[in-house]
Amino acid sequence: MEHMKSLFEPESVAVIGASTSFGKWGYIIPHNILRGGFKGKLILVNPKGGTLHGLPLYRTLEEAGGKVDLAVIALPAGQVEGVLEDCARAGVRVVIPIAGGFSEASLAGAELEARMARKARDLGMRVVGPNTMGIFSGPASLCALMPPVRPRPGHIAFAAQSGNLGTQMLGWGAYRGVGFSRFVCVGNQADLDFLDYLDYFAEDSATDVILLYVEGFRRPRETMEVVRRVSLRKPVVVYKAGGTKAGGRAAASHSAALAGSEEVFRGVARQSGMILAETTEEMLDFSDALVKLPLPKGRRVAILTWGGGWGVVTADLCERNGLEVVPLPEEVRCGLDEILPPYWSRGNPVDLVGLFDLQAHGQCLELVASSPAFDMVIALGSVNAGGAFSIQDDGSGVEQRRKWVREQAESFRRRVVELVEMTGKPIITVGMPQREEELFGDGLVERLCLYTSPERAVKVAAMLAARSEELEKRMVHEGMREGIP
Repeated sequence: MEHMKSLFEPESVAVIGASTSFGKWGYIIPHNILRGGFKGKLILVNPKGGTLHGLPLYRTLEEAGGKVDLAVIALPAGQVEGVLEDCARAGVRVVIPIAGGFSEASLAGAELEARMARKARDLGMRVVGPNTMGIFSGPASLCALMPPVRPRPGHIAFAAQSGNLGTQMLGWGAYRGVGFSRFVCVGNQADLDFLDYLDYFAEDSATDVILLYVEGFRRPRETMEVVRRVSLRKPVVVYKAGGTKAGGRAAASHSAALAGSEEVFRGVARQSGMILAETTEEMLDFSDALVKLPLPKGRRVAILTWGGGWGVVTADLCERNGLEVVPLPEEVRCGLDEILPPYWSRGNPVDLVGLFDLQAHGQCLELVASSPAFDMVIALGSVNAGGAFSIQDDGSGVEQRRKWVREQAESFRRRVVELVEMTGKPIITVGMPQREEELFGDGLVERLCLYTSPERAVKVAAMLAARSEELEKRMVHEGMREGIP
């Protein structure tokens, strides 16, 4: 754990192989660290000396002086082993060799990797990767990554066996309002592996949800045992790649992973309490929802829709995914009668019949969300309704109407957040994708779960219901095993 603290909460970071050549990793990584606002000490090492980003380039770590917690090594694979003793003399606890060309590339690369990892351990250091794109740590404002992404701080810890996929997920998350506490590209797992990161994330107070992109576990049995223990307290969302023959071959050449059978993995994963994402999109959808929304007490869903067709589609999807679209109770129907025009459908889904009064949308939402007849709500269309007026003002008051609707949409969003807190129920919203930019001005993006299709919203609702049932079942089982009534 002390080594992991040096990795994710370092007071000083060195970049060995820093470069003044724009476009090289030795240039980009220091730039990302500085741009990310790292408050600790940054030491840049290049045997030629000079300056970079206004900082001196030391010829060696020894010349820089002082203790260093974490070293990012931006050198070719064959040069990594040669700088490890210099790192050890500076007190480095963890090294991150960025380069590929190790076990994922050839037998010679595998021998080089094993020798490098063994030497690091003999010197008292741990290794991230190699063949990695680095790390991000939100609480430490540390963005020691190769690509120029700016992750949004949050409460999801993410370990990925692909740096490209992982960092693009960070960028996608920043656009969608999904925040991360930690990120690590595990690379070839020559030393530190998924099990080590899981152990750390489990005890990390900044992390509420753990997300994994996996091609192969180095210690599968031990990892599943840790997941089973951890998942009682923190959800573990997993996307497993490399389960097919083609995917397995690709995984072996990408990260030297032994991918394994897809069927076997799914069975063992479910027994351990993992939440399996079927798509890369679900990786973020599920993780984000588990951070922002409470778990439902059952599977009964109320559907609120601005137009009838989307309500029909969502009702079908709910039933296919094991959710119950139950009838409206009489008291809820009577309450809605007082708000909606007389020609509304009087059923669930609640068709808002194209009503432009979004305050009425909020009142209807409160009625259904507050009813004990429902465990969760899916609300379609209202959350970013301001984009409905996308045409240019022609002098006939279009701009005024657009501003009015946008203000009402913001009010509706605030009401969603308030009702989630007040009722303790998940409220999942669906809006048009071209209108997502509306959410970035009102400070609610970190608290809303917005999806661009009912398919995504229903998958999230079904996942939350399954997570609730699984926890209840396991709590009872664990209580019985420990003799707890």
